[in-house]
Amino acid sequence: MTHRAKYTRPKLTPAQKEAIYALSLPEQFRIVHIDTESGFAVYQHWLVDDQAPDYWQILAVAKAYARETDCWINPEIMPQAVEARQKLYPGIEDNANPDLTTAKYGYIDVKSPHNKSNIVSNANSACSQGAIAVLTA
Repeated sequence: MTHRAKYTRPKLTPAQKEAIYALSLPEQFRIVHIDTESGFAVYQHWLVDDQAPDYWQILAVAKAYARETDCWINPEIMPQAVEARQKLYPGIEDNANPDLTTAKYGYIDVKSPHNKSNIVSNANSACSQGAIAVLTA
């Protein structure tokens, strides 16, 4: 039986992150999936943590949306990075970090509550950030 070593993403300095945020929006994303029937794509930001516990749920939701529209998987941006937030999240106030942006539906926040009693609060949290809530199991 073989074990795969866990990949550890190197930490980027604030200057390295700023250099990525300074790129044009199309340069900040790469294609990770193209829906074969619709031709729409899922784009992922270079700073998305694909080792995060909820990454696979977010990717699955993005692929589902790609059946109808282009979809972008967004990075988590610190509140201090005001210019980057304004560039990536126009129209979003506060310190919200929507998981996805779609060309057709706008911002999407994927929530995967472990406890059924948290479903409503998770949905309300997404909506209060100006995003559509998508709940996964």
